[in-house]
Amino acid sequence: MNLDNDLKRVLRRQAPAPGFAGRVLQHIEEAERRPARRPVWWRAAAASVTLAAILGGYATHRVVEHRRGERAKEQVLTAMRIAGEKVRYAQQEVRGIGTSE
Repeated sequence: MNLDNDLKRVLRRQAPAPGFAGRVLQHIEEAERRPARRPVWWRAAAASVTLAAILGGYATHRVVEHRRGERAKEQVLTAMRIAGEKVRYAQQEVRGIGTSE
């Protein structure tokens, strides 16, 4: 099967079924006679709840990320303190080697 031929076959022009125009016009007339739909209060409430949930989730996400950042900062500071102590110890050992000769 060839895709081009299949598309041409499926998308070729066809005459509408008998009575199609009448059904379309009837549907339009019925739609015009129906009263306009007014917004229902529950739609607004559902939108408000959805928005509150999204904003609450985003705020929670920000708090969690902030806490992770603070924890990472503390870990870096601890690592720097340990590394500084190790460097000071190494410096003392090197100075001790130089003075004992």
